[in-house]
Amino acid sequence: MLTGPDDSDVLNRVVVAVAAAVALHCLIAPLLSDRLPALTGETAHLVLALAATVLSGIAVVRGWLRHLEGRVFGWAVGAWTFLFLARMGGAKELGEVGEILLTCAGVLLLIMAHQINRSLTYWNGKE
Repeated sequence: MLTGPDDSDVLNRVVVAVAAAVALHCLIAPLLSDRLPALTGETAHLVLALAATVLSGIAVVRGWLRHLEGRVFGWAVGAWTFLFLARMGGAKELGEVGEILLTCAGVLLLIMAHQINRSLTYWNGKE
């Protein structure tokens, strides 16, 4: 476990959950596009990506204000870049598989950024 049992930083955990939902949605959307078009359309993709990015930005800045470690921004900016490219057309040349790969890579970087942020925030309060 990266942090202790009294970890109260809920926002980083929420971002990790939303990022996991983004990846899960991205992986199952092609399978459900015929049955549930409202949940697999472009609007749903955009809402999930924006939710993950906005919440992530808030959590990263909030954590940085406590621990002042800039490396979290590197992980987060990498994640946001992959998510942006997947959502805003950077994956068009790669097709649907490329979009899924870029999204999943972005999600993994985002989860890593928030686990590091969460750990740094926790241990900063222990010093």
